[in-house]
Amino acid sequence: MPKRASIHIDAPLSNLAVQYRNLQFVADMVFPIVPVVKESDKYYIFGREELKEVDTHRAVGTASNEIDWDVTTGSYSAEEYSLRKLLADRTVRNADAPIRPRITTMNKLMRLIMLGYEKRVMNLVTGSALASYRSNPTIKWDGTSPTIESDVDTAKASVRLNAGVEPNRILMNDQVKDVVKRDSTVRNLIRYTIQGSAGQELLVNGDLPPVLWNLAVTLAMAAEDTAKKGATASISRIWPDDVLVWYAEPSPSLEALSLGYTFRVIGGSVVKTWRDEERDGEMIQPSIIQAEKMVATAAGYLLDNVLT
Repeated sequence: MPKRASIHIDAPLSNLAVQYRNLQFVADMVFPIVPVVKESDKYYIFGREELKEVDTHRAVGTASNEIDWDVTTGSYSAEEYSLRKLLADRTVRNADAPIRPRITTMNKLMRLIMLGYEKRVMNLVTGSALASYRSNPTIKWDGTSPTIESDVDTAKASVRLNAGVEPNRILMNDQVKDVVKRDSTVRNLIRYTIQGSAGQELLVNGDLPPVLWNLAVTLAMAAEDTAKKGATASISRIWPDDVLVWYAEPSPSLEALSLGYTFRVIGGSVVKTWRDEERDGEMIQPSIIQAEKMVATAAGYLLDNVLT
């Protein structure tokens, strides 16, 4: 094992790790990142006292009625997620551009770390946490005469009523997207609300617009190989055929409402490197320290298994 003094935190690779985002992954869009200082701490959960009617009338010469509000707290506990890979000197010597093997190695390791991040967020969203805020569409979206917009309206109404915010995002995988884009009602909506060549281009290319039903469209396209090492590849989608409608805070903070947050420790995203003389190479080890937490279940609504 290398001595601790010989381990180096690689600043250029660490900068790449902090900025890394594979377009296939959407975990940080579902649970926006909140930078935190400590690996475990508490955050405030604000009540909804302002939804209850109180007597605001003030008689002449009397004091105003006094109200009270309070907060509860939740907590998070961050974990470290890390992998490493030896970059052999012979690989570097035979590369056309010596810097590329280091960047490629870091990118591959980060993709595996982010794949785990994606699955943890997906499991939280599609698990039991949203049990009170979910439903199965009466008519499957790939069936006859589906009520896609009505189902989405049900989800939006739930977030609006129970969380007191207007939902601003909708998530679906590529299978669901392909069904939605072919729905005649949705195609007419695109045709008549997106004017000119932009709307026609969307229909020709078969894409959904970036905003649909006043919700920013998030496509969850990530896949994984679930086969055991050495076995024939078995590729499957990470996100199922569920549709999530939710509110994600545009400016994430501990004081702002959002379905969930990623509490990422400041300075916890680093890439350590060290020489391994016995194996004639450089070890590269990226890591992140974070916790994914659903903090306001009422700010989300899950449409379960929208396809047959």
